Amino acid sequence: MSGTETPVGKGEGLGAWPKAGLHFLVALVVSLPVSVLVWSYLPAMRLPVVAGIGIDRLLVLLVVLALVLWAFRRWTLAMYGLLVIALTVLTVLDFRGKYGFSNLVGDYGMMLSNMAQRTEALPEVNDLKPFKGADKLRQAMDYKDPEVRSFAVRAATTWFNEEAEDGKDRTMVQAFSIFKVINSAWVYVSDPADDEYFATAKESVPLLAGDCDDHAVLMASAIKAIGGKVRLVRTTGHIYPEMCVGDAKGMQRAAFLIRNVLFPDEARHADLYYHTDANGDRWINLDYTRHYPGGPVMNEKIIGILHV
Repeated sequence: MSGTETPVGKGEGLGAWPKAGLHFLVALVVSLPVSVLVWSYLPAMRLPVVAGIGIDRLLVLLVVLALVLWAFRRWTLAMYGLLVIALTVLTVLDFRGKYGFSNLVGDYGMMLSNMAQRTEALPEVNDLKPFKGADKLRQAMDYKDPEVRSFAVRAATTWFNEEAEDGKDRTMVQAFSIFKVINSAWVYVSDPADDEYFATAKESVPLLAGDCDDHAVLMASAIKAIGGKVRLVRTTGHIYPEMCVGDAKGMQRAAFLIRNVLFPDEARHADLYYHTDANGDRWINLDYTRHYPGGPVMNEKIIGILHV
């Protein structure tokens, strides 16, 4: 071995480490949001959780990270060029008071939180029967009645007013306030033994009591009265309301708000469940049996869905 070979080899090795480290750091920053988005479209793998991290999410992150690292090594200048363009656009938006660096930091916090907690897709809903009592339930949801509207506004502004100041999440946050008002006070009372009775939303406002369909009617009516998108789900022995939280990104935002901002005592480490409709929108349950939105649904077959 010549006297010059060893220093050259060492110099190349030392110079490669900072470059590889930079590639890895940038690739990791890019891979995190991509992996969270990809994971939300994959079927539930139901792998174990280790140290609070779902193995399924970790596997997705590692695969995405490997692909991004490969892209950086294959098209280094192009990838860094795209990164510079993205940072430039973000800077311009920040100066204009739109989506900026503080928003980006908040979104990364949300993504890291969601990496450590499960958001489970429920089985698809197929082979539905005609929704029994659909006409009566629609009539009972008198969400335009002044008394129902007044109740909805009061309930929407009872909790989480500071969080609702963010216009992007206002309706969702106010709907969760309605959920908390109703579910913290609801008392179950059965129907007459010889008939199924559907109380109107107006009738349930001063009572905050009744059976599952009375609760579903009031919850759906109040949320619809403030601009939310709701539906009723009928199982073989139950009716409960569901609210639309948007697409995959909307579900991630809802999960972050529920676990970390609005219901931390009830749902900090809870699994959240949702149905996905044909348009890709996510729906979470607001059942009276749960203390936070998106809790486990009853293990009964769904036989009907009523959009209101």
